[in-house]
Amino acid sequence: MSQKPLVVVSGATGAQGGSVVNSLLATGNYKIRALTRNPNSDKAKALKAKGVDEIVKCDFSSNKEEIINALNGADIAWIVTNFWDPTIVGAKPDEEERQGKLIADAAKEVGLNWLIYSSLPDTIIESDGKYPDIIHFHGKNRVERYIRSLGIPNTTFVYLSYYYQNIGVFSPIIEKDNEAVLVFPYITENDTIPMIDVDNDTGPIVAKIIEEGPAKWNGKKVPVAADNVSLKYVVDVLTKVTGKTHKLRTLTDDDVKEFPGIDNDELKQMHKWFLEYGLFGKDEEVKDISIAKKLHPKIRSFEQYALEKFSKA
Repeated sequence: MSQKPLVVVSGATGAQGGSVVNSLLATGNYKIRALTRNPNSDKAKALKAKGVDEIVKCDFSSNKEEIINALNGADIAWIVTNFWDPTIVGAKPDEEERQGKLIADAAKEVGLNWLIYSSLPDTIIESDGKYPDIIHFHGKNRVERYIRSLGIPNTTFVYLSYYYQNIGVFSPIIEKDNEAVLVFPYITENDTIPMIDVDNDTGPIVAKIIEEGPAKWNGKKVPVAADNVSLKYVVDVLTKVTGKTHKLRTLTDDDVKEFPGIDNDELKQMHKWFLEYGLFGKDEEVKDISIAKKLHPKIRSFEQYALEKFSKA
């Protein structure tokens, strides 16, 4: 009997990585090495209890040797970096790009066969410089281009859309008397955004890509999105599942000042980018979200997610 392929999963205690771990475990076809900064955390211990083979300490901000150790002997690696880590956002915004390139160098050095990387569009190039401050987009894309230049045998780039989980967080919901107001900068109720249940649906898509193999997916970009969702649909669904009327408030530049959490160039430009170019930008390969449903027919709609998350029933 042939040995199971060893798959490294970064961000294993986070949203994307955690979903990938769960889906790979469910197949029983892989040996899994989960990377985490703190192997002694409760989340890391829970991974071990679920059946993850190896829990390996790896902090992408540290030296390359730690990353080489994390990738050594692996056949496949799923890599996601975290711009929203407090040591990066607001502190060293270019650090995510540095980390991604360091990981790519390590993958090349250890002879990794297949690197699957969580990427996003280059918002500077595609907007002709109009949106220079969406660092968590263009930084990832610079890493993608660097990975493509290294000659790693197989590389695949997975593009996550807007998380359903951001509704009520990045996009605040303000409760008022017997109604609730969903707040979004610039985007009106008829505008659409590709969205996904990151916890539930990232893993099945990545696991299916791995099952189908690098011959099919080498060099490809794969969007992870269930639907192009209008904000009218979002507020209508929230009204339906909570029993409380939800409305949309579209913020102008002046209005955004009321919300310190989104009153920054990074997020203001991101929402303007959504409005002008769409989250996935101009690239037709990534804009064809039908591929996600083919890989994962049971991908969840926003209504299915909202029934579980927001329903008062």
